[in-house]
Order: sequence, then structure tokens, then C-alpha cells
Amino acid sequence: MGLLLRRIWLALTAVMAIVLATLSILTVLQHDAILSNLIRQRLSVVVGSTAAPFRSVVDLGLPVSMMRNATELLLRARETDPLIKAVHLINPSGIVVDSTLAGDVEPMPREIVRALVDSANGRWTAETDTDLISGYSILDEGGSPVAGVVASYPRIELESRSWAIRQRMGLVSAVLLVLFSVVSYLALRVRMHGPIGELRRIEKQLDGSDEQASAAASFPEFSEMLERASLAYRSALSELAKFGPPAPDALPGNDAAASVRFVGIAETDLARNIARRLMPLVAAMVFGSALALAYVAYLGIDESFSPEIAKRTELIGTVANANIQRAIEAGVPLDQLVGGQDYFQDLTQNLPEISYLGILPGKPILEIGKKRSASEGVSEFPLLLDGETIGTIVTETDPLYFAAQFRDMLLDLSVVLLVIVLFAFELVVVMMASSVTLPIDGLQHVAGLQAASDFSKRLAASGMNVIGRLTNRISERAVRLNGMFAEAWRSALAGQNPEERERLLESLGRRFGLSRSGAEVLRFCSLSDVRLPLFLFAMADELPLSFFSLYARDADNPITWISPGIVIGLPLAAYLLATLFGAPLARPLERRFGYRNLFLAGAGMCMLANVGLFAAGNIVHLIACLALNGLGFVLASLSCQDYVLDMLPPAVRSRSIGLIRTAMFSGVFAGTALGGIIADRMGQRAVFIVCAVVMAVSAALIWHYVPQFRAGIRQTGEQEDTRFSFNLLAPMRSARFAATAFGIIVPLEIVNHVFVSYLLSLQMDALGSSAAGIGRAMMCFFLMLIIGGAVHDKVPQRYSNPALVAFASSVVSGAVLLVAAAFPSSASMFLAAAGTGLGLGLSGGPQAVLVMDLAEGRLSHLGSSVVLGTTRLLERGGAVAGLVLTGLLTGYIGYSGAVGAIGCLVLFGAVVFALLHTVGRN
Repeated sequence: MGLLLRRIWLALTAVMAIVLATLSILTVLQHDAILSNLIRQRLSVVVGSTAAPFRSVVDLGLPVSMMRNATELLLRARETDPLIKAVHLINPSGIVVDSTLAGDVEPMPREIVRALVDSANGRWTAETDTDLISGYSILDEGGSPVAGVVASYPRIELESRSWAIRQRMGLVSAVLLVLFSVVSYLALRVRMHGPIGELRRIEKQLDGSDEQASAAASFPEFSEMLERASLAYRSALSELAKFGPPAPDALPGNDAAASVRFVGIAETDLARNIARRLMPLVAAMVFGSALALAYVAYLGIDESFSPEIAKRTELIGTVANANIQRAIEAGVPLDQLVGGQDYFQDLTQNLPEISYLGILPGKPILEIGKKRSASEGVSEFPLLLDGETIGTIVTETDPLYFAAQFRDMLLDLSVVLLVIVLFAFELVVVMMASSVTLPIDGLQHVAGLQAASDFSKRLAASGMNVIGRLTNRISERAVRLNGMFAEAWRSALAGQNPEERERLLESLGRRFGLSRSGAEVLRFCSLSDVRLPLFLFAMADELPLSFFSLYARDADNPITWISPGIVIGLPLAAYLLATLFGAPLARPLERRFGYRNLFLAGAGMCMLANVGLFAAGNIVHLIACLALNGLGFVLASLSCQDYVLDMLPPAVRSRSIGLIRTAMFSGVFAGTALGGIIADRMGQRAVFIVCAVVMAVSAALIWHYVPQFRAGIRQTGEQEDTRFSFNLLAPMRSARFAATAFGIIVPLEIVNHVFVSYLLSLQMDALGSSAAGIGRAMMCFFLMLIIGGAVHDKVPQRYSNPALVAFASSVVSGAVLLVAAAFPSSASMFLAAAGTGLGLGLSGGPQAVLVMDLAEGRLSHLGSSVVLGTTRLLERGGAVAGLVLTGLLTGYIGYSGAVGAIGCLVLFGAVVFALLHTVGRN
């Protein structure tokens, strides 16, 4: 079927392989995290029950070492599950007071001691390389820990089930890859048969081997363009023939030393036509294979968790039965069990799936919860006295609880799947661009130049598929004509009447774009060059977000004269200050070193910072590393944005910036969602190494896709004024710039960094929302931001007025914030998250267009470096100032008042923007 079809099919298969492999890895990590948590919860019941007698001793004012049968209690706890490795009684410094292990036992690791001391409700869990740990802190009357019971559980069970799920995911991934690869090949043959056939007919028509070939039905404009290019080529040949036949060396091939022109290119009709045929098929294959694997993963996880759920249900009955049986054997009647209600309440606290626990020797003597009439989910444990049953402990499981747990698991898996979909989308965009759209766009661009009698440009030698052959044919024409022109010029200088011949050749060169130095090689720059690298880079930067505050809290603090609460926030403050300092420098540094070099330098800083975070010993190291990371991130991310701003045609600037912001925030969403999963399984420190590796992959992609050239060369070939002035207040003299900066950019940046990153979680927590609910609201914000960018991309250019879209986005954002402030509830905050996300997604592209129009228009005398530097300084400075002021205001007006104040600020800014923008335009 041809090389083009094979190239598309191989690229599609590679994308599916990457997506399935990534989904498999993340699913296994998620499975292991949930199963580990379930096992540790079960273990908490054992240590909680074991700690009860020790609490009684402490309540009497005695040390736990005075407990005579401490070893017997610990051994009894170990016998509840044969897999429990050891149970220890430790003091607050981690020294083992008593243990089920013989001989001297090493003190507990530092993280175990910290968990014992910091536990708020007495229960805590941890995980090491070899064991799952569950503990219970024994507190004195003042709430300070005086001892703790610690149980360790080997990872054998966890690892065996993890290995089983890995095998299943690997096998199913391989089967799905083969199946969908075969289906995609067959579908591509059918789908691309017509377009490839028509392109071949065009090729024959271009070669002249089939003069009767009809114009391609699907590409009439392209076929007509090639016809006009052929007429111009024959006309140029006939004109050059008047100066004599060319010498044999007058037809140079592709010269590696030829000058290169970098040109941004928008998607052409031909590329859009073919992409429209391919994109639904590619999306169906990639997303279909991912969905199929996700369904298999759900079934596998359900099956893997079933034994653990059964063990949890059996455990509580076993523990209760053993303790009450001992009381009966000691002569305590069933109806005189002192503290039985509190004991049952404490026992069921860590296993919320138990809806009923009671003693039933007829009518209930003691019970927790409400007994159902149905027998499903009921377990019975007889109580014996002298060999006769005198009562029964009955447990019932709540089916609604399990349904809710599986629903939550499905939601967690859906988040992982959504991350994969976002990642797959970026991969598909790159695959389509490199395999189809960009080569076709370049072909049509050069063909359009030749149709306008301009043979000054050509493309580098391409592959041997039909698009590559057409590209080579078109480029060979420019090479041939420019070679003949150079030879004619040399002949004119050596012949008679050279002045007249030179004048005629100059006129001919201007008419057909011919030069003695040969045709320039075009290197096209597109949005796809930076989309995937920026997605990965933003994802890597956000991976530690979910746990970094805990990581900073656990670090050594040599800054003892500052409040610990303030010290924990210092690394984030250093990050923000570094971005504030680095943002105005990005533009002049690009002009000096180029986009690619600046990204590589920024990525190098971030990789070094993450390695430093991995090895950091105290909070001072964290502050320094996060400051370096902030500087590197702002330089790298802005180099991608400026690459798009400078290189792509102004007509698609708003759409392109909207898409680049969408890609970046998709990465932010993915990193936020995945960071906790990776930290749970690999440890917090290991996440920083993962960040460095992903950033290295991003840098490699930038090295491959983004050419190295000095920034500041416009598409016309004109060099921009690269001078940089530190007079950053100069743009403020323009009313339209002030309106855009203070009316739109700064208020919406405050929404992003203050409302979303600070107030949203605090307000929802105050309203009683769970951590999962807060996380879903945050994810809703990012999803709506992504959707907003995608919607703006689909709006026709003639209807996308940047000022109007920016104004409407601010009004929507301000309105939903006022609603959330006036009617505080979890639902209204969810609405505010969705509305502000949509507003920020829609406004990203228009903001950049408004600023760049001023930088290239009435503020062009200042240079884009100054205008963009001022804008970036204001947006980040406004975010920092807004964060500080909001922190002060919340003490007086509360969280709801602060949300309302931001809403009023955004609406006021929109009104100011409308007024000043109109005044500035007039």
C-alpha cells in the first residue's frame, strides 16, 4: 500500500504501545497503593486492640514497662494472623520495650518515631522496603505519646498479588496491541486508499507521465495550485533557455551548506483534509485500546481485592471473640461486660465496612450499628463456656460501603485513564504532525510559492513515500532553475554585452525569485514542536505537589528562630520569587541564546534542583533547590510560549497560545494526579528522580524538534530590535496596555494562584468536604481549563475577537466567584472551580494576542522584550501580592469573604478593561 501508509501505521502502533505500557504501569502502582492501605488498615485493628490494656495502665499513671504480661499480649496479637512478622511495644524515642522477637531488637527507624509522635488520633501507618507497618500511639492525659504498639507485616502478600496483576496487565496489553495494530492497519488501508491514490495521480501529472490524469477530486485546490506552479516552471525554463543551455555542473543537488530559513506554518487545507480522515481512526484505535485495558484492569483489581475484604471481615469477629471469650473464662457474665460498648465502638472504628457488631444469646446484649434482616454478609462467632454455646458474636458488612469503595476505586482508575488520554492526545498530535500534516503543509507552502512564480525556496530532501516524492519533485524545480540562473549569470559575465545581459537576468531573477546563491532551504516551525515536551515538563514539575508540604515538614529545620509553620512555606515562597525574577529575563535571554538553548538551560536547572531535592538534608537545602527549580521552570516554559508567539503566523496566534496553555495545564493536571500514586509506591524521594528523568526526556524532545537559531528573526526575515531596557514601566503609558494588564491579566492570575491554589481547598475543608471532594474540585478546574482551551481552538477566527473573549472570560470567572461567596457550599465551590477553569482556558490565547499586538504595534519602539517582560513581572508580582493580601484578609472576613473579594476584583477589572481599552483604541 506504500511507504506513507506504513509510516502512519508504525507511528500509530508506537503510540498505542506507549499508551498501553504507561497505563499498565500506573494501574499496577494504583493497585499496590490501595491494597497496601487496605492491609495496613486491617493491621490497625490488631494493634488498636492490643494497645487497650496498655492504655489502662497509663491511665493509672504507671509506665507501660510495669505491665507484667506485656509479652503475652503481644504474642496473642501476633497469633491473630500467621503472616504478622512481629509486634513491638516501643517508647516515644523508638526504643523497643518489649517484642515478640527474641533477643535485642534494633530501635525503630526515624520515620516510625515521627509517625508515632505526630499522630493526631493515635492510629498511624507506614511502609518500608520490606514491611507494611501499622501502629497505635498510647497517649497520657495531656495527649502526649508515652508509648506505642507497632506491628510489621511482610510485603509477601502484597508483592504476590502485585505480580499477578502485572502479569495480567502485561499479557492483555500485548494481546490488545497486536489486535488493535492489525485492525488499524486494515482500517488505514481502507481509509487512505482514496487520498494516496489521488496523490499518486497528482505525482504522475507533475512528472508528465500521465498528461491525461484528471485533477484529484479530494484536493482540487492543491491540484490547481500544482498546475499553476508547472506553468510558472515551464515559463521560467523557457526564459532561461534564451541564455543558453546550462553546463553539466549547473544543476546542484541538495547542498548541506545552503542557507536555511525558519518559517512558522499554519495548517493548510490539504493537511486538514487528510487529518480529518485520519484523526477519528487514530483516536478510536488509541483510546479504544486504552479503554479496553482499563476495563480488564478494573476486573483484575476487583478480583485481587476480594481475599483482603474477606480477611478484614473475619478479623474483627476473631479479635472480639478472643477477647470476650477470655472475659467469660475469667468468670465475667455476658450481661455484665464493663466497657463493652466502648470496646466495640473502638474495634469498628478502623473497619467502616462493618455495619453491625453484636452479642446475641437471644436478644442483643451488646451491639453497635443496626442489624439487617438479610443474611448476606453475616458472620457468626460462637462464645463457649464449659463446651456449651452461651452466645454468638455477629458481624454484618455494609454492601453500600463496598459499593462506595469500588466506586471510589473506579474514580481513581478513571483519573489514571484520563491522564493517559491526555498523554495519548499529545502523542497523537506529534505523530500526526511528523508523519502527515507537517510534510503536507510544507509541500503545499512551497507549491503555493511556485504557483506565484517564486522559486527562491525549497525543502530538504524527504522520504520516498508519495508525499516525500512530491516534495522532492517540487524542490528539484527550484534547485534546477536557480542552478541554471547561476550558470547564466556566469556566462553573461564572460560573454559579450555583459551589462545588458545582467540587467535582463536581474529582471528575470526578480520575476521568478531566482538567486545566484541558490534556493533557500525552508525549515518549518509548528506548534507540535513544543506541545509534547511542554506537557511532560509541566507534568514533571507538578509531580511532588501532593506531598511536598509533608516532605518539607519532615526535613531537619536549622532555622529554629522562625515558626515551623512559616518555615514549611519558605520553599514555595522561594519558588514564586524565583519565577518573579526569571520571567522578565526570558525574552532577552532568548534573543541572545535562542529558544532551544534557553529551554535546555532551564531544564538543566530543574534536573539539578530535583536531584538536590532528592538528596536534601534540611529545609535550607529545600529552599535553595526549589528556588533553582522555579527559575529553571519559568525560563523553560516561557521559551516554549515565545517560540509559538514569534514563529507562528499572527493569524493563528490566539489559537496557538490557547493550545500551548492547554498542553501545559494538561501536564499540570497529570502531574498532580500521578504524584501521590508514585510517592505511595516508590517513596517521596524517588519522585524527584522520576521528575529529573521526565525532564530529561522533555529536553531530548526539544533538542530533536526545535531548531537552534537566534530568536528575534521574524517570518519576513526582518530582525527584531534585541535591545533590552530595564525601564519596565514604559509600557504603562499606554492605556490599552494598562487596561489589559490590570483589567484582565493580573486579576485572572490572582484567580489561578490565590483562589485555586490557596482558597479553594481551605474553603471546601471548612465547609466539610472530604479530601477526595477537594481533589475532584481541583481536577474539575483543570479539566474545564483544558476544555476552555479546546473550545477556543474550534471557534472560527472571524468570531474570535480577543478583547471580547477576554472580557467575557473575566465576567464568567467573577460571577461564579460571587455566587460561591454569597451561597457558600461544596456545590457552589465546585461550580466556582468549573467556571474559573473555563474562563482561564478561554482567555489564555486572547491575553497573549492583546499583548503581542501592542508589542508589535504602538509599543514596537520599546521592543517585545520590554513589553513581555513587564507583563510577566506584573502577572507574577500580582499573584504574590494577592496571596499575601488574601492571607491577611481571611483573618477578618473569612474564606467566603476572600472569595467574594477576588470575584469583585475580577469583575471590576473587566469593567476597567472595557473602558480603558475603548479609550486607548480611540
